[in-house]
Parts: sequence; structure tokens; C-alpha cells
Amino acid sequence: MLLPKSKIETVELMNEEYYLGDLSYDLISEEYSFKRNEDIDDLKLYPAEFYGLFNRKIRVVPSDVIREFIVDRIIPYNRMNLDCYLEYYNLDFWDEWEVFLAAKGMCFLDTFWIRRNNEESYKKHIRFTNSVRDDLLTEEYFIKKKFSKISSRK
Repeated sequence: MLLPKSKIETVELMNEEYYLGDLSYDLISEEYSFKRNEDIDDLKLYPAEFYGLFNRKIRVVPSDVIREFIVDRIIPYNRMNLDCYLEYYNLDFWDEWEVFLAAKGMCFLDTFWIRRNNEESYKKHIRFTNSVRDDLLTEEYFIKKKFSKISSRK
């Protein structure tokens, strides 16, 4: 059986309600790419890693820069209670792209997020983020969850 030369998955990178462009990942070559939305001229809306922080300039964003942006936003593979995070996201194993997709590309330090279709809105993103901040994806949440399972067995 021949493997395809590439299999590309694409999501839309957002900053609040601004559509910044298409973020793509080739599952075969494991390379990332980004196609900027030409209608957005304000480079301050983009991740600083993409076009610079002070001397902003349009360039082709290298795959390794995109990978760093993604890895900085996701749960590390050596995280305490990783199994709980994977269970929450319904994932069998840690994969940077799959974890990024499952977490909607969100990080609590900024307003970037991803969507697969334009029906998803920033309001839904905020609602999801707030529910996560309040109870899920904290070590305390998973510790309480483990203790409640142990207590219920007694």
C-alpha cells in the first residue's frame, strides 16, 4: 500500500473575532504552514512570533516557528496528570496537533484560538475558556476527581 505524499488538515487562526488566516499541518511530512488573511493589515493582531514584535514585517512563517507557537499553547507531554487531560479531551495519546485541536488552540495568556468552520464564534470560545478556567484543566480539578473516584469505591 502506498502512502500519500501529503495529508493536510487546516484550521482558521483567530484573534477574538478577527480571522487571521489558515493554519495547516501536513500529517505525513509533519510540517506546518500559514496562509495570512490579506485583508488584515494590522500585524499587531498576529502572534509576535510570526511577523516580529517591534520591527514587524510580512514574511513566510517557517514551520518551526509555527510549531513553537503551537507547543507553547498546549499541555506538555510530561505534564503531571497527563492521562487525565487526555481523557478529558478524549485522546488516546499525546500528539501536539491533536491536543492543539482539542484545546481549540487556546492559551490563557492571549486571545488567539482556532476554528474549523466559520459558525464558531468568539463568544463560544470565551464560554468554553471560562468553563475550563473555573473547574477543568487545573491540577486541583484532577486531584479532586481522583479522590472522588477513590471515595466512591469505599
